[in-house]
Amino acid sequence: MANPFMRLNSSLKQEEKKVRYLDGVFEKVNIQSDIVFGKSVNEKGENETLKLDIYSPDGDKLTNRPVIVWIHGGGFTFGNDKTQSYIVEMANRFTRKGYVGISVDYRLRAKPKDNLIGTISDAVEDALKALDWLRQNSYSLKVDTSKIIVAGGSAGGILGSNLCLSETFASNSDKSGIIGFVNLWGSPGANWGEMNIGRNAPPTIIVHGTEDASVPYGNSVALIEKLTTAGVRNELVTIEGAGHTPVKHKDDFEKKIAKFLYEIIK
Repeated sequence: MANPFMRLNSSLKQEEKKVRYLDGVFEKVNIQSDIVFGKSVNEKGENETLKLDIYSPDGDKLTNRPVIVWIHGGGFTFGNDKTQSYIVEMANRFTRKGYVGISVDYRLRAKPKDNLIGTISDAVEDALKALDWLRQNSYSLKVDTSKIIVAGGSAGGILGSNLCLSETFASNSDKSGIIGFVNLWGSPGANWGEMNIGRNAPPTIIVHGTEDASVPYGNSVALIEKLTTAGVRNELVTIEGAGHTPVKHKDDFEKKIAKFLYEIIK
């Protein structure tokens, strides 16, 4: 007769088994910093070097992994790929789940609202350069460029929305391989231009606090309605009473994002 305690122990071990892309299956993350992926001319007419950081799960044996392109916020006036702690934290967390992470820079402006079209156009162009670099280096990065996720916070979410969802600024650009978009409290309002949802807009999950004074929660509600009308799979993670950048809730929304992405890539 089998030992009942052995059966119980085996059952507990199965329950504790971690699932790649849902759970943190890797303990350590390797980070390569300040990799140049391109150059652009900024608003001052100067050449600006664009850099990115690469996050890889330590000890991973897979060679064809999905990749998340992380885009920082900062109101299009400040920040880079490593100054916003929540972007760094999320990049680390999802890399431990088995993704490769690419955290990218883009051109900023002293007064971005003075020329909103130029601000967005430059930023989207730089993000597209990062995607081109990613495709060109997919072999060495050991990533599957048919499984690209774009994730942006605040201004990075506005950038990502225009890159992934709208046909206004990237209609004739190579967006192949983008299969999902994670928008962290960065849905553009009417002042950033009309969001013309494209036919190939990827499944989108939006996280937003209802008391956001910087980017109104209503922007995300309106964007979700447009995505639904266009037949794009979507989910809105509402954080009641939260303001802009609700990082104290990241344990909760991390799980919801992971589940949403898992359903896309599996």
